[in-house]
Amino acid sequence: MVASSAGRCRTVLALLALLALGDVRPLELQAFWPPPQNLSVTPGRSTFPLIVSASAGGDLWVVWTEYTDDPRGEVWGRRRIGACHQWEEAQNLSASAQRDEGPALLADRAGSVHLAWTRRSPNQGSDILYRRWDGANWSAEERLNHTDVYHPAPYGLQFLYDVSGRLCLYASQGSGTSHACQENGAWGTWTPWIYLPGVRRIGGLLLGPDGLFHGAVFGPNAGGYFGCDPWLDDAYYITTDGQSWSTPVNLSGVGSIAYDAMLAFDAQGRLHFLWSDLSPLCSYDSERSAVYERVLNGGVWGPREEVSVPNEGQAVEDLALVADPSGRLHLAWSEGVFTPGGAAVDLGIRYRRWQGGRWLPEEVVYGSAEDSLNVEMDVGPRGEPVLVWEEGPATAEEVLFSERVARLVFLPLVRR
Repeated sequence: MVASSAGRCRTVLALLALLALGDVRPLELQAFWPPPQNLSVTPGRSTFPLIVSASAGGDLWVVWTEYTDDPRGEVWGRRRIGACHQWEEAQNLSASAQRDEGPALLADRAGSVHLAWTRRSPNQGSDILYRRWDGANWSAEERLNHTDVYHPAPYGLQFLYDVSGRLCLYASQGSGTSHACQENGAWGTWTPWIYLPGVRRIGGLLLGPDGLFHGAVFGPNAGGYFGCDPWLDDAYYITTDGQSWSTPVNLSGVGSIAYDAMLAFDAQGRLHFLWSDLSPLCSYDSERSAVYERVLNGGVWGPREEVSVPNEGQAVEDLALVADPSGRLHLAWSEGVFTPGGAAVDLGIRYRRWQGGRWLPEEVVYGSAEDSLNVEMDVGPRGEPVLVWEEGPATAEEVLFSERVARLVFLPLVRR
């Protein structure tokens, strides 16, 4: 390691000397996506991965729901050590005889990682479990919530900081939501469940500069009354102070349906609301499959704009959207093509970033002959996006990882 570091230092010093002499000229950063790594490598199903960057040491944590050892589901995790960029072995973080699924993950400002998930059993009801990584070890399991009701699906869970800086955990089931927050390191009581009229399911929430949470929810399809459209969703915008909720506003509207939706603030404080349109054959309301966006600027929503690059037979599914500390937006989505029968195939991963007031050109992260689904993203320790997604047939998915690499390239200066 010492010799390698010394060699790198000598290379950098040599380049700096050549720059000073005018013998080389720097080019712009060249970015590429290396081939993805398989993080799960199991014979069973590895699904719904999440990724966070723990800024204190540059570690990455990836968790997912694994069905190999236990067909009911377990929450597995794997860490990449920041100092050497080596992945540790995957570990079972839930390890119970019940259904452990639906994890949520957050890295806090101190570098700790917070994990929550749903545990269900027909005879024991439904629980919300919690663990914390302190940089060296995981804490013991803590049960944050219990109901005797056996829910048919895991809770939708999301960690958020509120306006006072408290770490909170939001849970949702259908149109219902409840949350609890930490006080002096201990979890408080859960708020009463609130059910939002006209909402079918609750998506992501985001704390805004105004102190409110801004959210994406899904509700009735306003423009479709035929075929399967009554069972498809539109994307709605909503705000809350943690207690009361605004009336949802339909942003996808007529001409589009919504499968996935996310939102983020850019460096100028504009709110970007993005959603993916599946465009199934039975939808009369969907014009085409794409990633769409509307931007809230000065209290006014702009028109619907397409963010994905139009392609013949385009099939778009889910998306991921994050903002880095500088206000750049990073967008990833799964995209393939439709067969003549209307099936989406060859779903790979695409990427764009918002910088300087515009979306930069699209980049292909991974071109797949299988299906790349449920993509998630964070910004890594080098300021570049790190992605995970599930890959493969519906009975044997794997968790894949890729990281955008940007390098400054130097060329000799040709003297005449």
